[in-house]
Amino acid sequence: PTVTPSSPVGVVPEPSRASGPAFGERLDPVVLADSAAPVEEPVQAERPQAAGPRRFRPDIQGLRAVAVLLVVVYHTGAPVLTGGYVGVDVFFAISGFLITGQLLREVERTGRIDFGSFYAGRIRRLLPSALLVIAVTVVATRVFDSILRASNVAWDGVAATFFALNYRLAAQGVDYQAADGPASPLEHFWSLGVEEQFYLVWPLVLTLAIVLWKRHRHLAVAAVVTLVFGASMWASVTITAHDSPLAYFSMQTRAWELAAGAFLALGARWLAKAPGALQVALTWAGLGAVLTSAFVYSDETPFPGTAALLPVLGACAVIAGGGVYRRGSVETVLQLKPFQAIGKVSYGWYLWHWPMVVLVPVMVNRDLGWLEKLEVMAVALWVATITYHLIESPSARARWKRVRWAAIGAGAAAATTATAVVVVFSVPALVGSGGTVQAASLDEGDSTEIQATIRSALTTSDVPANLTPSLTTAADDQPDSTDDGCHAGYLQIQQKACVYGDPDGSRTVVLWGDSHAQQWLPAFDAAGKTEGWRVVAWTKAACPVAQDVELFNSSLKRTYTECPEWRDASMRRIQALDPDLVVMAQSDNVPGKQVSNTTWADGTAETAATMQAAGLRTVYMLDTPVPEGDAVSCVAEHLDTVEECNQAEQRAYAVSGRHEDVADTVRAAGVPTVEPRDWFCTDDGCPVVVQDKLVYRDQTHMSTAYSRWLEPLVAPLLRT
Repeated sequence: PTVTPSSPVGVVPEPSRASGPAFGERLDPVVLADSAAPVEEPVQAERPQAAGPRRFRPDIQGLRAVAVLLVVVYHTGAPVLTGGYVGVDVFFAISGFLITGQLLREVERTGRIDFGSFYAGRIRRLLPSALLVIAVTVVATRVFDSILRASNVAWDGVAATFFALNYRLAAQGVDYQAADGPASPLEHFWSLGVEEQFYLVWPLVLTLAIVLWKRHRHLAVAAVVTLVFGASMWASVTITAHDSPLAYFSMQTRAWELAAGAFLALGARWLAKAPGALQVALTWAGLGAVLTSAFVYSDETPFPGTAALLPVLGACAVIAGGGVYRRGSVETVLQLKPFQAIGKVSYGWYLWHWPMVVLVPVMVNRDLGWLEKLEVMAVALWVATITYHLIESPSARARWKRVRWAAIGAGAAAATTATAVVVVFSVPALVGSGGTVQAASLDEGDSTEIQATIRSALTTSDVPANLTPSLTTAADDQPDSTDDGCHAGYLQIQQKACVYGDPDGSRTVVLWGDSHAQQWLPAFDAAGKTEGWRVVAWTKAACPVAQDVELFNSSLKRTYTECPEWRDASMRRIQALDPDLVVMAQSDNVPGKQVSNTTWADGTAETAATMQAAGLRTVYMLDTPVPEGDAVSCVAEHLDTVEECNQAEQRAYAVSGRHEDVADTVRAAGVPTVEPRDWFCTDDGCPVVVQDKLVYRDQTHMSTAYSRWLEPLVAPLLRT
């Protein structure tokens, strides 16, 4: 549609891209009569702009460049730009302004919204480049990364293809096991999922409002935008305080950011009449707000919540103040050629940069510093430029009918999905060449035999053919309490009776602590069945039993308030149960450097002493050694040289001196301890495969099979 100077928005994005995602909307000054009409020759973006409404907004194009630069530099791990993720919020505001403006212009011109044209437009603007990146990333992961990661990334690719990856990531964010793994090279597709979910319903919502209040459609649209903004903002604030991953990735907590841009589209006519000095001040204040949030915020900032207001309102201020060109505004900077060029290819740069920064270190087999990652980002920009000229721009300018675009979109999505499925089923069976090994049974309470077995395992090169669990199922080799809800997640407080072992046993032992307590459940479950004990397992993800230790949870991005609440509640529940034995255990790695070794040891001893003072016989199970890196992936890559995955005994514990401090302090408090170090290591090292057993299922937890094999060594605890 040709926009006259009286246009309420004053911007004509290239129609073949105006329906693209926040990273995909272009602002090239072309005018189309409809989606298949020829284009006029573009005006040069850098030409000085006359005062008054413009068909082209170089300030928005430049703002897009700022936003993508923030995201890209942040993802290099640069030490200063700790909040660069706010660039995504800037894009959301831009998108809400552009897309809503397009829809409102269409209503003004025709009285309705053409859904077929709108959705076909989004297909051609969005899918070609996005599906190319997804397919290339899935295949590259299969070729260069660990075979064990290929399947997960392939399923991420399927979710990204159908713009549902954001909710898959939200679910993983509160899953301790999933959150502990490496980042997906497709993780950045969450933002496209948010936008497409929003725009799937946004034209329908606007149409409904216009139909119901046709005589007052401007007020109706304003009311709808206000309702969406208010409801989503409320959800963002409340959910961020409770479930940060869901708040970060979900559409319902981000919709207000797009609605903020929609407000600008509604009020563009009046904003253009604001005093020039105010408009100039708005643009600079807005850019300042965006940059301030990028430099001040960090990964520990609860986000989005109220914190997202600063970058979103900052972006809105830049847009609001730039409706009419004013000399001295921020456009003076944003219209420069580098910003215009980057803004033009920002969609492709966003798509390519994250897969490359994740996969290039894998390809070169070493971690990269942030300066080296900047070089990778420069290569990604080059690839994005090629993608723009070969795919993105030709696709956007294609004059095909909407039916053909729908067919192309469905076919391309099917092809990408098929590629992912092929990758999943192409993962070979990871079977060792060492033949079948029969694990020897351990003598009860005898650590001499297991030391000899471990010493022998350190010299083993070939992975046994009957490795248990298998490498492809190791991640799912979880204790029973994971599936039945008895291992509490981050947000869970209440638990069931959670009885294992012999349910009719006359005596009861409670296994209590975090996931490093849970990993002992298979051993105690087997021992309980043998000895006639009821085994009650009350454990919680990443929640230590140490008293008076306040922890920041990096997944929730806030203080882990559910942990002390659960700990206090479970302590009362244990005392009411009055078991014959309480076995406590926890990971010494959970607090990291948030607390000193002394504080950690004192808190642990205090809890153990409190339980014992309540008349409960208490034993503290000291922490288990942890492997260096991902033991399962290492074994998968060294099926005939598995000894390369073993580690030195001196590095069996991540935090220097903490293990010893906890042991000494707990014993000094009069609470007996169990030292499992000798069940995993000798002085010569710590193997990751012992006979037919895979010792670890991930970067920190022992496998269910190995835990069950250790049952004879924990059984004596149930006899004293």
